Amino acid sequence: MYIHKPPLLMKNPRRALMSQKTGGATCTWRYLGRFLTVGLYIAVAVFLWYTLVPTRSMGHKEEEPISLNSKDVKPKSDSEKAVVDSEKAVHATKNVVIYAATNFFGHPITTERFLATCPDVQNYCRITQHESEFDNADAVLFHNADYRGPSEKLKKIKSQRKPGVPYVLWSLESPSNDNFRPESHMINWTMTYRTDADVWAPYGTMVKRKTPVEIDLNAIWESKKKSATWLASNCFTPNRRFDLIKKMVDKGFEIEIWGNCGKQAPQCSGVDNQESPCVLELIKPYKFYISMENSNCKDYVTEKFWKALNDRMVVPIVLSRQYYKNLNVVPDSAYIAVDDFATFDEFMTHIKKVNSDKDTYLSYHTWRKDYQIIIGSGFSGWCTLCNKLQDKEYILKHPKSYKDVAWWHSYEMCNNQIASKYL
Repeated sequence: MYIHKPPLLMKNPRRALMSQKTGGATCTWRYLGRFLTVGLYIAVAVFLWYTLVPTRSMGHKEEEPISLNSKDVKPKSDSEKAVVDSEKAVHATKNVVIYAATNFFGHPITTERFLATCPDVQNYCRITQHESEFDNADAVLFHNADYRGPSEKLKKIKSQRKPGVPYVLWSLESPSNDNFRPESHMINWTMTYRTDADVWAPYGTMVKRKTPVEIDLNAIWESKKKSATWLASNCFTPNRRFDLIKKMVDKGFEIEIWGNCGKQAPQCSGVDNQESPCVLELIKPYKFYISMENSNCKDYVTEKFWKALNDRMVVPIVLSRQYYKNLNVVPDSAYIAVDDFATFDEFMTHIKKVNSDKDTYLSYHTWRKDYQIIIGSGFSGWCTLCNKLQDKEYILKHPKSYKDVAWWHSYEMCNNQIASKYL
């Protein structure tokens, strides 16, 4: 074992003579030299500890999955920032009560269900459907699919409006499936997947990683034993996606169809539930997932696209690129769009090449090292809404309303003729 020894001062005859002359002072200088030497080594050791140890620890730290209520994400755009920040706990200055004037697809709207992703927000915000609490509400919310037009309840709600209490339209559906037609200037705020909504509530988004990660592309390729699959409950839609899918099959491209439009998944109930673990295992062995929405409308990109990219590790096939490009977060190489091709035959030629060629297929997965998916839900907007309602003074000073919210969320925001070109 190596033991450090300080140099012997007596080796120099001249210094020895000085030692004899100075007497007791020599001992003092000798111990001072030792003290300084030890101090120097301690300082070096401390410096190396604080410099190197954190680096090693960070190097071995596994990356944790993130969701819309993650605090440690660096978004690229203002809209992304709104989502990431939406569920951070704010310094609550007042309690917030949201009065839900409708149900949610016939079911009650409750604090426990709709604020589940942001438990901190529940400390100051709650949702109620009790009419006795209407007078104390900080906002009144309508779910578009459950709005039934004029009624005695609605007349009361309209006649007792108060300044600074916004009436909010909440919508998860595309305008193609929307019959919400309120009166002019009834709605103050919108809460939807639209990036220009007052409260943005997307099904998902994508952010740039702080540092690139290693992706085992070979493992992805080895796990893919089948071509394509599609899981759907709605077969006949305005954009005719099913007709295009059937034509792909007729032209020799293998697509396994599950759900109401195909066969029941083996040992899997409720296959139309995109959240089901069964669905995850069902889709993973495929190279492609048909992620065509039931209608092509502004910013309408649902969980079927985000989940295909995320834990299912497949390449989504969509109808039109513009709806994904307009989000300004998704790399072009993450998915395949039918309307990138002039003809159906060109599209099929490309799909078959990607299906059979390893390098070409894996080129649609290289984005994973630089980007990360954040999975949302239609409920994510509630947390943002609670936060926004904290600032009563701002709401009073900046009143707004929609003269025609029906147009804002209307069929005119859609183009359901894209597939027809290829049929």
